[in-house]
Amino acid sequence: MIKNMDDLLTHGDTDVREPLLAVADTTLERIRADRIVRDRVGIRGNLLIVRDRKIELNFRDIYVVGFGKASVPMAAEMERILGDRLSGGMVNSPYPAKLSKIEVNVTSHPYPDRKTLEASLKILEFLKSVGKEDLVIVLLSGGASSLFEVPVEGLTIEEEAKIIKKVMLEGADIIELNMLRIALSKVKGGGLLDYIYPARCVSLIISDVIGDPKFVGSGPTYSQEYNVSTILKKYDLPVNLGKKRKSGHKCENVVLADNGYALKVACEVASSMGYAVKLSRNAMLGEPSSMARKILDEMRNFRGIMIWGGETNVKVEGNGIGGRNQELALYLSGGVRGCKMGFLCVGTDGIDGPTDAAGGIVDGGTMKRLEDMGIDVECELARHNSYFVLKKLGDLIITGYTGTNLADICVGYRL
Repeated sequence: MIKNMDDLLTHGDTDVREPLLAVADTTLERIRADRIVRDRVGIRGNLLIVRDRKIELNFRDIYVVGFGKASVPMAAEMERILGDRLSGGMVNSPYPAKLSKIEVNVTSHPYPDRKTLEASLKILEFLKSVGKEDLVIVLLSGGASSLFEVPVEGLTIEEEAKIIKKVMLEGADIIELNMLRIALSKVKGGGLLDYIYPARCVSLIISDVIGDPKFVGSGPTYSQEYNVSTILKKYDLPVNLGKKRKSGHKCENVVLADNGYALKVACEVASSMGYAVKLSRNAMLGEPSSMARKILDEMRNFRGIMIWGGETNVKVEGNGIGGRNQELALYLSGGVRGCKMGFLCVGTDGIDGPTDAAGGIVDGGTMKRLEDMGIDVECELARHNSYFVLKKLGDLIITGYTGTNLADICVGYRL
């Protein structure tokens, strides 16, 4: 999964790097979305088994729709599981693919655009044919908020994207962001259910959200509404929103995997390799700088592999390029100088910020190497320019799209 693993082992402390890379690479392979669906969804006789649920397949037609960074591998596996029972389907994805019965629309991330709107309207048009004797299976994963969107009346997709970009760059947390997205959308916050009705709806979710899964992809299959006046005021957004009608339709929402699942797999992987393993109880939240201090404090008296999960958020100030995992890794490098210790921070989806990297790796020699290169790391961090620094070091983690999205993982190792 890590495409540049060999290059990452040509420099730095390989005694530290090898375990970090081995644990991360194997974990990413084991948490691929197709493997998750295969393990947790199946057919037994005339029953569709979804974890502990049993759904009798007495429907006229079965359709699949989906959106998110993991929509293609999830859809491919559902095609295999359902076989001839599947009547057809359509998914929105950030990358192209060719499936047998399910059409793939390529849409935009991290902000919705005209391409997103056209593909999303195409899915809604597709759903017009469903009836009360049908089953619609929704495949939902992180990234769906931008990959599937139809804005409320009076708001263009370009205006919505501008609003979302503004609050993201100003450091809005994921809850604020999703509440705002729901208020701006016809299809989020359960809005999609109005288009699926009167068919039965089952949603299979691979969650990148820490906490309530109703915010995955801004909850298109979870009926919900919020008063966002405080958020609009906080971020100085001159938007007039009418009252949004809450959908009265229902969907069976089933979480197939989340960040906790990814952390469990990572611990199993590290343990199977013979390392002492500890899973932190502290989720990665807040600014990378403050989270780095907490991680270093936890790791100080532990030898072995320690694992954290979650998502920090960066309030961007300056014109640098980077991502939350790259920034967290660099902050951590300052606390391991001269030590037989290191960290690997990675987004499980393979994309960290507006870059081609998934994250970064640092060790006890990172700060000395930066000094030798004449790079002022504090200055670059103040500019949120972590990508530049890690690229110069040759310490970016490159995976491309991984086919999953279970938030972020940080792996620490101390000899």
